[in-house]
Amino acid sequence: MGDDSTFLRVPTLGAFFGSPARRVVVHRCFAYWQAERRAFGSVIWGRPDETDVDRMCAAHEVGADPLFRGHTSLVDIRALESVDLLAFRRLLAHLVKRRDAWSPNVSRQVVLHGGGYAHAVVLGMFKMLRPNHHVLFEDDAARAFEAVGAEDVRAELETLRLGLLGLPDVVRRVRGALDVLGRGASGASVARALGTSVRSLQRRLTDAGTTLGAENQLHLMREVERLLEFTALDLEAIAAQVGTNSASHLVTLFRRHRGMTPGEYRQAHRRDAST
Repeated sequence: MGDDSTFLRVPTLGAFFGSPARRVVVHRCFAYWQAERRAFGSVIWGRPDETDVDRMCAAHEVGADPLFRGHTSLVDIRALESVDLLAFRRLLAHLVKRRDAWSPNVSRQVVLHGGGYAHAVVLGMFKMLRPNHHVLFEDDAARAFEAVGAEDVRAELETLRLGLLGLPDVVRRVRGALDVLGRGASGASVARALGTSVRSLQRRLTDAGTTLGAENQLHLMREVERLLEFTALDLEAIAAQVGTNSASHLVTLFRRHRGMTPGEYRQAHRRDAST
């Protein structure tokens, strides 16, 4: 986001409120924003998995707080590429279980879509949910933002969205392949999954400013984050599970990539859970 933006990008839901009253939290496959607590929204892209859904559910609980009764909600799925069956079931189960907590808080909700199979699945999910608030399905961004009373922040949020989706296609596809293949996947296996040669893959990644090794490191960091957030494993156990040499090596890697220790990350996200 540019220097002129009135939105503040914060690292955790624990820092989601405060001044300025326009804030956004960004994760791997989605971003969650709020504008003066009157309008909330999410932008979802790529191929969310079960871990992504767990984080979406944690963000969703913010809007379920009675403090925000009467807010509007905008769900932007224009960049959603596919729907994982297990992730879909997990999200649907959570929304159904918590429907009586979140639905009364929403005055109007708009699902902004771009058509296609994955989008039709999400639209069908809302039919299954049978929420108690009014839900509109819209394929025009201007009308969608107007319907939730957030026309004043549309330009900024569209700029944010484009920035989040600005990854080169090859990088996005490699990250999707690593999600399926798992950590330490060889260049040959990733290239095979993408239908290309190792040499061509390496060249395209270099042109995009990254390498397979760097992408494997980022994949490892996402796995560490998941274990820190959703398990009680200590650092030795996490290091063993993700294949690093030791807990101290894991701390060094995590600080290099995330600018904080694993313990600081876990503490911050434990605060999120109680928000």
